[in-house]
Amino acid sequence: MAEEYLIAVDIGTSGIRAQAMDAETGNPISTTVTLRHPIPGANVVDHLHFAVNVGRDAAHALLLEAVNKVISNLGVDLDKVIRFAVCGNPIQLSLFQNIEIRDLAFWGTNAIKRLDITPPKRNSAIVKAPDVDLEINPNADVYIPPAIKHEIGADALAMLVKSEVLEKEGVYLVSDFGTNAEIALVIDGEIFTASAAAGPAMEGQMLECGMLASPGAISDVTSIKKGEWTNHVLNNELKVDECDTINVDDGSVLKPRDNNTKARGVTGTGVIAANSLGIEESIISMPKINTTNNRINLQDGVYLTEEDMTTIGKAVGAFRAAHITLCVEAEVDLEDIDAVYMAGASGFYVDPLKSLTVGQIPACSFDIYQLGNTSLLMAIDIVKNPDVLQELQDIADGMRSNHIMLATSEIFEKIYGLELAMCEQNMPFWKYEEWLEEYGYGTIPEKEEDPEIHKLFETDIPDLGINGLSIIENIGTRIKSKIEGCTNCQTCVKTCPEQALTLDDGVATIRSDYCNGIACQKCQLACPEKVFNLEDMFYIEGESPDKLND
Repeated sequence: MAEEYLIAVDIGTSGIRAQAMDAETGNPISTTVTLRHPIPGANVVDHLHFAVNVGRDAAHALLLEAVNKVISNLGVDLDKVIRFAVCGNPIQLSLFQNIEIRDLAFWGTNAIKRLDITPPKRNSAIVKAPDVDLEINPNADVYIPPAIKHEIGADALAMLVKSEVLEKEGVYLVSDFGTNAEIALVIDGEIFTASAAAGPAMEGQMLECGMLASPGAISDVTSIKKGEWTNHVLNNELKVDECDTINVDDGSVLKPRDNNTKARGVTGTGVIAANSLGIEESIISMPKINTTNNRINLQDGVYLTEEDMTTIGKAVGAFRAAHITLCVEAEVDLEDIDAVYMAGASGFYVDPLKSLTVGQIPACSFDIYQLGNTSLLMAIDIVKNPDVLQELQDIADGMRSNHIMLATSEIFEKIYGLELAMCEQNMPFWKYEEWLEEYGYGTIPEKEEDPEIHKLFETDIPDLGINGLSIIENIGTRIKSKIEGCTNCQTCVKTCPEQALTLDDGVATIRSDYCNGIACQKCQLACPEKVFNLEDMFYIEGESPDKLND
């Protein structure tokens, strides 16, 4: 057994991943992942809302409670951890450090000045474990990599470094396929960055039968012939099993599976696959679904609705609009891109050919690399070799001049408006292209039919360690509140899409990790008495963070 240990952690918008290593050899021992984030919400905006309104201390307490639970599950002696490294976007790392967060929530110098906010530098930092409430050896050093700008953090640095595009000549597009969708266009070493904030649908959230990648998730579908699709489902070891072949029109089983893997929902990669096949087979004309019940019927009663198509269309559209915006700003065409790099778990497991079809990566992509979880891999590099931290700071310092804030970009606004017209109003793609050319933003190139695909590893985390993978399903806490005027009708409970809410004699209890936060509010909107207020449940003025726990 090792005498000393290293721990690397990736804090993503949808969950936490951690790996323990032998400090002497650097060999991985064990890996633990969560299926959700402990703070209410399915995106970074919700997490910010919680931190600003409930309090930064409360958000930090929830996050660190979860991180400590994850690392305690790694099966190593935490008193013998000598180094700890973390990676993630600026919001997650700010919550981890418990530093000023309001500058990320409010945009514009006037707002920052009016609120008397002093934005932190968010440079690389080395602190001791007690400084961030980590329950490990108090003398352990904690390594925190730098952010680049308001929207772009250490996870974006990670995908650039791990893709090795910074040392190459040519034009390269690197995208992290998560909810925050960090994107970089690299031209002969010069870096243009943006964050598309594609949203939780990319990872299977905010969909009627959606779920994060976990056992029982449909991760892909393949077509036998028009309308007859084979479902591919993650088993209990997170490996993909080929399962039922389904008639998409009515959900009937045409060929049963020869295993016991049952589908519980569909994850982001599965939605991309269904969207792609549906478009190719003229079953989907965004956002309309041309089946008997206007649904894409999958295995074990799992389905996709027209509302889901709109949601995923908005997410995919954010990628395409961001890609075009970066190219316009950098004065290159999509056809000039030499290779495309797909980072993150969703980018690793999605079928790149289907991403081409729906526009998640440029249609002309002919050299495609699937990198895996670069954020965790970067944290592993840092904890093994702390000198990497300064190297990342040097790269970040050189990147800050070419960041495109999409929220204020007129180019992005025009292009994303076209994306919304397609996925909400059924505008035909030829009209999209016509308007794109009218704006002077070029044209969408022809789809590459036979691209070179390079999958660097078998799984998004290449080596799980000698003790393998453990999964924590319940990572949040329970927030309770008495609802004055509640009749206990249970309407709010029945409406909750994530089954995050229970109601007992007028006392509402919310599972923080299941709740979709302020962006959802279906519980509040459904209340017939109009007495349920979700924000009031989260806002506990004057209370200490531990009051959030049972």
